[in-house]
Amino acid sequence: MYFYLDTPNKKLSAIKLRYYIKSESKHFIYSAGISINPENWSKESRMPKLKSGGAAFELKQISNKLNRYVDELHICIKNLEIDKLNVTRNRLKAHLDSVFKETNFKTDNLIEKLNEFIVELQKIGKSRKASIGKYINLKLKLIKYNANLKTSDIDKSFMIDFVSFLRSHYQLTDITLNRNIGFLKTFIKWLIENGINIDNSYKKIIVPSRDADHVSLSAVQVQLMSTLKLNDTLNKYRDLFLIGVYSGQRFSDYTVFKKSDVINGRIEKRAEKTEYKSFIPISIKLKELLNKWEWNLPRVSNQKFNKNIKEICKIAGFTEEITRTTYRGNEKIEEIKPFYSCVSSHTARRTFITLAANKNVPDHVIMAICGIRLAATLKTYKKINPDLLEDWVNGVFND
Repeated sequence: MYFYLDTPNKKLSAIKLRYYIKSESKHFIYSAGISINPENWSKESRMPKLKSGGAAFELKQISNKLNRYVDELHICIKNLEIDKLNVTRNRLKAHLDSVFKETNFKTDNLIEKLNEFIVELQKIGKSRKASIGKYINLKLKLIKYNANLKTSDIDKSFMIDFVSFLRSHYQLTDITLNRNIGFLKTFIKWLIENGINIDNSYKKIIVPSRDADHVSLSAVQVQLMSTLKLNDTLNKYRDLFLIGVYSGQRFSDYTVFKKSDVINGRIEKRAEKTEYKSFIPISIKLKELLNKWEWNLPRVSNQKFNKNIKEICKIAGFTEEITRTTYRGNEKIEEIKPFYSCVSSHTARRTFITLAANKNVPDHVIMAICGIRLAATLKTYKKINPDLLEDWVNGVFND
């Protein structure tokens, strides 16, 4: 009797039980109803690997479930021997079905249910790898909070306590905390859709998402950056950033443009993050940079990109001090930083949207170019240029 992986060469494989029945001279094969990443499977022990860290709890739970199958199989065989009945595949299957399939592992352990939710997302391909990672991070936080949580524990009191835990233990700002609670509520909605009774009082706890002090470059700064004399390495990162500015796309999209994306003289591309389609005009400046690289843009990591674009902005002299404000509950946190240290890959997209808005490009046009569906989302990107305020006010009162 042993367990094996049904598809060991795939990213996720079902675990199956195999037992040789002498009376039939055949193997009894039974699916455990559990999937695992083959990297976490030991070929020697034919069980999940023993690990430390966040994955240890999940793998231990899988091992416990597999051991239950072994125990129940032994119980069935023993009872058949007592009743002087032959051990057959049908009899073993009937016993395991009665124990496991009817109950379907109906556990009320919140972490196990979250594991089921994550596996479902992976199987149906509904979420990107990055999104799956966010739910895995949520699971690690829940385990740190209380690994023995039950679905029946979810209510207003739990939400209040969990929010307090995240603030104190992880020092999360309200923006990050809002996202984490959003992921949790999406999971809770899945529980409800799958027939789990949840106390609706949890909905009363809402973490406000406050506007973040993100930066964007002015038209003058963009022009200055484009004329900098840089070495080959920094030149590469500068070009990628400007491609982001001229296209208005996310880093994951503007670094992978290719000629096959061009339709009717413009780039038409679905965003990796949202799958929303963008219709990107190929402006003169964007075309120059894409042709310079022959539409074969260098592949760089987001981490290295952010490090180098900060260095470029420092060289450009974007060193003025700015105050960035974040909130952690009632705590207001102000940090004074040089402008260049606040620039990142996403600043390119914010710069395009801000400059376009200040040039009175209609919102629906900006949204079509950037692949943004909701006006509320666009609002989080747009930053008014204070230098234009006086001109606007004078235009209101001057006949």
